[in-house]
Amino acid sequence: MRIDDYKPKQNVTEKINGEEAEWKNGDIILISSGTASGKSYFIRNKLEQLADQQNVNILLLVNRKNLYKQNKEAIDNSLFSRIKVELYQTIENQLNNDEEYDFSPYKYIVCDESHYFTTDSGFNDNSDDSLQAILNLQSQIRIFMSATGHVLFSYIKDQYRHKLKQKGNKIWTYSIPIKFNPIASLSFYTDFYAVEKWIERKFNKANDKIIYFADTIQKAFELHVKYDDSLFVCSKSSKNRKYLKHVDDDQVESMVKQNRFDCKYLFTTTVLDNGFDLKDEQIKLIVCDLFDVDTMLQCIGRKRFKNDQDKVHVVLLNRSNRDLNNYLRTVQKKLDEADAFIHGGVEEWKKLVGKFSRKSNYIIKDNTTSDGKYKSKKTVSRVKYLQAVATRDRLKAMLDQNRETNNFREETGGKKESDAYMMYISNLLHKNKITLIEKRFEQEELCSYLDTIVGKRIYKEGQKQVIEKFDIKDYRGRLQKDISQLQSYLQSNQLKYAIGSFPDNRKKLEDGSNNPHKGKRYWLVSKFNG
Repeated sequence: MRIDDYKPKQNVTEKINGEEAEWKNGDIILISSGTASGKSYFIRNKLEQLADQQNVNILLLVNRKNLYKQNKEAIDNSLFSRIKVELYQTIENQLNNDEEYDFSPYKYIVCDESHYFTTDSGFNDNSDDSLQAILNLQSQIRIFMSATGHVLFSYIKDQYRHKLKQKGNKIWTYSIPIKFNPIASLSFYTDFYAVEKWIERKFNKANDKIIYFADTIQKAFELHVKYDDSLFVCSKSSKNRKYLKHVDDDQVESMVKQNRFDCKYLFTTTVLDNGFDLKDEQIKLIVCDLFDVDTMLQCIGRKRFKNDQDKVHVVLLNRSNRDLNNYLRTVQKKLDEADAFIHGGVEEWKKLVGKFSRKSNYIIKDNTTSDGKYKSKKTVSRVKYLQAVATRDRLKAMLDQNRETNNFREETGGKKESDAYMMYISNLLHKNKITLIEKRFEQEELCSYLDTIVGKRIYKEGQKQVIEKFDIKDYRGRLQKDISQLQSYLQSNQLKYAIGSFPDNRKKLEDGSNNPHKGKRYWLVSKFNG
């Protein structure tokens, strides 16, 4: 029996507390817990120990080849194991070839990283097939595990709780809250140049390591070409053929085995977003430009933390409220089309999109035959529909919460902000202080300028430059000129400066000459110590 080198303080084994002995064939187990909470430890130790006593086997399903290799190596190191590791895609390929996958040798079907069924559905037409094959099983105990499986878990509870109860089975649910304490800081960016500038300033030590999760393979590859001391990773899919020659397979293999990479930068697609562990205290920064929140959380979870001092800074690509609204309209339109198809078939769908429309809808799929040809019959992908609904609801929540916040801001004398995404993510990760990196640099430049005018009287002719340096604009893009707005900006951003307006009552200047500004008002900037 293999004992993992990591056992968390709050773990799945303690949460289940021996109840695995009470699970019956036909039951469904839902385990919701964060990365490094001991899900794998439980399967490879407690559950395998029980399977050994029962003389039965475990099928462990995973969704990424690197995760498959990592688990396979761990299990193969055992003298004898009850666990077989398999890819979800292997099951799906057999089903697409009109072959049934043989689950009969196994009592326990463990679906690791089970959010795969919904989050990968955006680019995988087959995850619905493997999910239904597993849910249709009657004689096995099916275990679904994920840190971000709420969409799938809600669906299973809603659709299967009553069905299982009628057969004398049940759904067992175990949940451990996700902790985000290891995140040292949370920042956002709009232009990657700002991230590069920040890395030069804050993460310039030779042993500081950085992971960048790219939304597109092209972006990851371009950065790999730009930075010599880097490793580039992408999936082995045939569509990535032109990039595969740039993947150093030996370095990737070493990373899989050692749970660390030796260069400064790791530029990767979501091929490493699930289950794969990197146990390296030198990883100081994770940058992610992926929009899907659950995938983003999985990416952050690739770094495993050794102790309370091991922390990581996180930087995410920001989305404006306009971006969110545009995406919301797109997703809602796809759902409206899917609903029309569900309730009225192809004819109702055609009424909505147009008789001769060639627009595609990723939720509605054409089914293929074993020879790869398309059947005329269309169907709605259950998992794609679920994921689209979850995305729509999350976008609405972001925008609704921001609308309430902006109303409060205006009521208290503030101004509206297009920060729905940043506020939502900061609340999700329990971070009170967040920063837009570009804004941080702007503030640093402003502070440098303010240092040059501290204690100097600034009259009307010089105040224009001060206003331009602050560059405060309202939500309509109008430059704010009132000194109270400048002072409010300094206070709200906790900058150690104050600016005020005062009358100049001096008759004479220090050199004895008449004061040309007598009776006029001037601005004065002061700086606080500490």
